[in-house]
Amino acid sequence: MRQLHCPACHESIFFEQTSCNRCNAQLTFDASGTIFHCGDAVACANRSLIGCNWAAKKSDALCPSCSLTRTIPTLQSPQNVALWRRVEVAKRRLLYDLARLELPLSDRGRGWQIAFDILADDLGQPVMTGHSNGLITMNLSEADDVKREARRTRFREPYRTLLGHFRHEVGHFFWELLVNGTKLQQPFRVIFGDETASYREAIHRYHTRPDRVYDRAVFISEYATSHPWEDWAETFAHFLHIVSTLDSASSLPLSLNRRSHETLADPYLEKDFEALLSAWMLVSYTMNELNRSMGLSDAYPFELPLAVKGKLHFVHMAVLSFRAHAQRQLDAPRRT
Repeated sequence: MRQLHCPACHESIFFEQTSCNRCNAQLTFDASGTIFHCGDAVACANRSLIGCNWAAKKSDALCPSCSLTRTIPTLQSPQNVALWRRVEVAKRRLLYDLARLELPLSDRGRGWQIAFDILADDLGQPVMTGHSNGLITMNLSEADDVKREARRTRFREPYRTLLGHFRHEVGHFFWELLVNGTKLQQPFRVIFGDETASYREAIHRYHTRPDRVYDRAVFISEYATSHPWEDWAETFAHFLHIVSTLDSASSLPLSLNRRSHETLADPYLEKDFEALLSAWMLVSYTMNELNRSMGLSDAYPFELPLAVKGKLHFVHMAVLSFRAHAQRQLDAPRRT
């Protein structure tokens, strides 16, 4: 995310802040304009409970992000409240990504609307993080750093974050919107595989196979090998990682050539995939070097071989195709 500033004193601020560290101005984020306001916006009803800093419409108690949360965890537990707060922080970043990409939160053709169930295991039933017809279910324990790291180690994953989960799960929604039933479905099958293969059987085979070795020249992650839908969702999530991080890099004093600066002007809307990828390779390498200087693991512990770059390019094409179609629909009445 590009650098943000307090509208009162112009101090640099972070996306999650509710007040400015310099002038103490109360900050409220306007999602419709993607800008911060100071004290002149209607605060979300969840501001005092979980620190939501988004603005609500005058007719609504909740902001556009919190209003999409259909189910929240039980609040009798202070730990649940603290973890729910983390989940909502990650969700707001996801929604910011989608707004910048000009992607909708609903699929009118199928009658689907993106919504969220944030559930805890404390009710006795195991909660599976996943997606179904626009509804994204998130296990609250994914916000617990210790439990999430334990799962990351157990599943031999190089990367596991709340935001990564959200970006992956919403990828399933956008497969339906951007690919399914479109002219891109056949190319998808050539690149990712035949999605009509039984998902249930494929996931069962994935979790029960003794050999965890996979072809790293073709897949971005081990889980991507389980089924073409999961390969797409993993790739879609990485596309969001790339454009969001490049957007953050756009505000940094980097020594870049003219074309790279043009790409960073708005990575979310960049049409040249090769330019996007070129900027990413430089920025991701820099991030990893900085992390290693601090004794930390790589910020982006992935390689992008040719086949994976091709899959990322396909995601980019699908987003561009959808935006172009949406624009033609907007322009159509003007021509009649």
